[in-house]
Amino acid sequence: MLNPAAVPDVGDDERLARFVMVRRWVRENGTLRHNEFIPPASGELSVTRHLEATADEIWDEGREVARLRAKSLLGRVDLRASDCRNIGLRVIKTPKAPAPLSDPEPRRILANPNHADLVFPSLPKADQIAIAQALVADGLRVVSAPAGSPDTASAGE
Repeated sequence: MLNPAAVPDVGDDERLARFVMVRRWVRENGTLRHNEFIPPASGELSVTRHLEATADEIWDEGREVARLRAKSLLGRVDLRASDCRNIGLRVIKTPKAPAPLSDPEPRRILANPNHADLVFPSLPKADQIAIAQALVADGLRVVSAPAGSPDTASAGE
């Protein structure tokens, strides 16, 4: 993972991971539906940068995200920061500091210096959906979580 004291801005060539926890958003052929990229009211979607991270560290972060959301980790999709920027999104570094030990479990978060956000422009929801559709238009494939990993056994919804 990145050095928390020196987190660089997100470069265009960087790969980003978006973790998938909703089975109905994955097509039978393993490609992702656009729903995974429809932003919440804040207009910001969390991703994890691959920069200086091992595959195990990326999957560990996915399991942590699933734990915090009380969901099962199905997999992830990887995309390039430049692909996001080319369709009008900002990609900004938003490293996460660890929560104080006094914070109650199970919502206490771990540190993630590789955290970033995809920031959608302030547009009507229909336009944000069109951006989400453009992100998956080339058939983003879901990389399945490693077999036997915690939090991958079931994924309702």
